[in-house]
Amino acid sequence: MYKKIVVGTDLSKTSRTAVGHAASLARSLGAELVLLHAGADPGAPLRELAESVGAEAICAPGNPAEVLLSESDRIGADLLVVGSVGMAGTKRFMLGNVPNKVSHHANKDLLIVKTDRRGSRDGEGYKKILVGTDGSPTAMRAVKMASDLSKHLSVRPSIVTAYQPPTEHELEALRKSDVYSQWNAPKAQRDTPSEFQWRIADASQAEDILERAEQCAADKGVNAHLRAVEGSPAETLLAIAQDEDFDLIAVGSVGMAGAKRFMLGNVPHRLSHHTPTDILILHTA
Repeated sequence: MYKKIVVGTDLSKTSRTAVGHAASLARSLGAELVLLHAGADPGAPLRELAESVGAEAICAPGNPAEVLLSESDRIGADLLVVGSVGMAGTKRFMLGNVPNKVSHHANKDLLIVKTDRRGSRDGEGYKKILVGTDGSPTAMRAVKMASDLSKHLSVRPSIVTAYQPPTEHELEALRKSDVYSQWNAPKAQRDTPSEFQWRIADASQAEDILERAEQCAADKGVNAHLRAVEGSPAETLLAIAQDEDFDLIAVGSVGMAGAKRFMLGNVPHRLSHHTPTDILILHTA
């Protein structure tokens, strides 16, 4: 699994929460932990924090988001951890917002720690992991990766596939296309209107996807809990995570880079800004 974890810190209270979560995960996985501070060396406070969690401390000058991205690449990290401050509300649109920029440009797995969540879970580790999949190749890779993490943490993950029966308006739009009778058929993906690609129309399709997801998890030695739920993907995952107090949501990164991140309904983008808990964005692109 992860061998080297880098967590960004500015020594604020919220970033210390992110450090605590990163340290707990590193201990569980036997991974090396590196604390990364952008800017001038703060001296003793950084060294003391690093020593308290058994980590190495590194300082580098520059823009915090750019430092996190470049330095994590330079030292060969396979997981980057940041706090969530600024991911919700209007602040997410501020130029230079660190977690927002990192989430759209990271070329490795990214853990965003919900640092404003009531009730700190530092040191407790993840006990309930929620995984979303729509059956696409990248989403199924995310299932495999999340299952691998679940195995290392001795957690039984819940894998959810959301389905949305088309509305009358959507059906009318599809009838006007050449792919109405082949919606969701793999050979028709190239011609299907973009808003319907990987859209799951009914419970039977969702269950077929979950059968494949179950096998992906089983290949990693994990017995996953499977759920087909009617609703939009992002809203379904957010509601389940909130109502059932999940510790972590895991999803693939497709759609996080490039102009598509601004598309309404982009699942990882919406989750990263509205999640009630920590979110692991698995680099599947």
